[in-house]
Amino acid sequence: MVKDGDLVKIESCNYYVVDKLTHSHPYLTPEAAKLLEDIGKRFQKKLEENNLKKSYYQVTSLLRTGQSQRRLSRSNTNASSNSSHLYGTTFDITYARVFRKPKLLRELEVADGPAIKLLSETIGELRKEKRCVVVTERNERCFHITVR
Repeated sequence: MVKDGDLVKIESCNYYVVDKLTHSHPYLTPEAAKLLEDIGKRFQKKLEENNLKKSYYQVTSLLRTGQSQRRLSRSNTNASSNSSHLYGTTFDITYARVFRKPKLLRELEVADGPAIKLLSETIGELRKEKRCVVVTERNERCFHITVR
C-alpha cells in the first residue's frame, strides 16, 4: 500500500515526535498525514506568536491491524472492534505533555500548560474548519483525531 501511495510512513519530524508504538504501525493515508503536518505547522506558528519555546507534540497511535486492535481492547476500554485506526485515517496526540527536543528523553518532556493550550486551540480550529473529527479521550489523555 505504501508503494501504491495509499499509505505514508510517519516519522518524528520538525513538528512532532512519534512515540514507541506498541499497538499500532507508523502509517497513515496521505490525507491524514497532511492533517498531522498541518497541525504541526499551525502549532509552531502559535508558539512563535506567543513567544513560547519550540515544542513538539507526541503522536501516540496511528494505523492498527485487527490483531493489534484486539490486543489493545484488552487493556483500553476506548478501543472498539471497528476503530477508525484500522483505516489509517486516525491518529492520537497526547495532551499530557510536549517535548522541547524531537527525541524521547525524559528530561526534555514538559507538561507545559500554555503550549498544550495552543495545541488544543490548533486542533479545535481544524475541527471547526471541518477538516477533522476530534474526540478527547480522558482515560488515555489524548486527542483522537480522524481526517474528514
